Amino acid sequence: MIDKMKIKLDNNEMPKPPPIEVLKPVKKSLDEINRYTPQIKVNKLVKLISEYSKAPENSIILSSGSDILIKEFIFLFSREREIIIPDPTFFLISNAAQKTSSPLLKIRLREPEFNLSIDSFIDEINKPTLIVFDNPNNPTGSLLFNQKDVEMILENENVILLIDEAYFEFSKISFANLIKDYPNLAVSRTLSKSFGLAGSGIGYLIAGEIIQKRFEGLDIMLPSPSVIAAIHALDNIDYMIKYIEEIDQEKKRIMSLVSDMDLRVYPSYTNFFLMKSKMHDLARTLAEHDVLVSDVSNHYSLSSEYIRVTIGTNKENDYFMKSLRKIMGV
Repeated sequence: MIDKMKIKLDNNEMPKPPPIEVLKPVKKSLDEINRYTPQIKVNKLVKLISEYSKAPENSIILSSGSDILIKEFIFLFSREREIIIPDPTFFLISNAAQKTSSPLLKIRLREPEFNLSIDSFIDEINKPTLIVFDNPNNPTGSLLFNQKDVEMILENENVILLIDEAYFEFSKISFANLIKDYPNLAVSRTLSKSFGLAGSGIGYLIAGEIIQKRFEGLDIMLPSPSVIAAIHALDNIDYMIKYIEEIDQEKKRIMSLVSDMDLRVYPSYTNFFLMKSKMHDLARTLAEHDVLVSDVSNHYSLSSEYIRVTIGTNKENDYFMKSLRKIMGV
């Protein structure tokens, strides 16, 4: 018997706080909340991220959230360039691109697997172009391309490419290693998802040489508690690895159960999955049962038949399934 509960499966967050090894130093840091963040702490964080990502320290650009980096990146590199993004994509990418004065080309992802066809646009790039892709893609959870595709894009000297790897720890796929060969590449990442630091807002860019030069002199103040949280998260990485394993197991279990209900679920390399039903108000109906999921039609170019579901705890996922079965009459 599962008691009535209210669960959040709508923002792709870690469903439980980080361990005490992370939380305790953060609480202690509040005693010095009146002080600016010491540069020595910021330098330590850069060093830890460099070691974790196997990227040179001078390629690391920190920010209070990868969303800020993505918006700033699009602002800096969109001038006198065409912009290419996938459709659908992370709504922040789409919103930021649409707010520029640059021509915008949306490449529709191909159903049923939401794949991206590089051939559909690569040969037509003959002028300065900014390409921004999220890989894995949000909201579909799909991988958009492989290394050969990325290299083919980067070989075109007209291109600046930003790849958002917010879900890298789940997919185990990254193209950050290519920055040494391609100065026109940047990869954005966050500690919000797999490290459970959504409330602290630490993101970073791994940038090729061209991108590094454009970001020079752009100083972003980082809150001291956020820096402390990130340092101790990277110093205690085992909890993140365990969380990834738990989410992978739960995702397989829940996606299998949903599939058994004759509902369409799509392959996912993230901590969420996309599903499709014949109900156009399933997200709203689940909310009436105190289960919050993402109605992707609100922010993405998908119909209201689609919803995005974050993988929660075992108990939360069971409650989601109980509510879904009740709604679907199964």
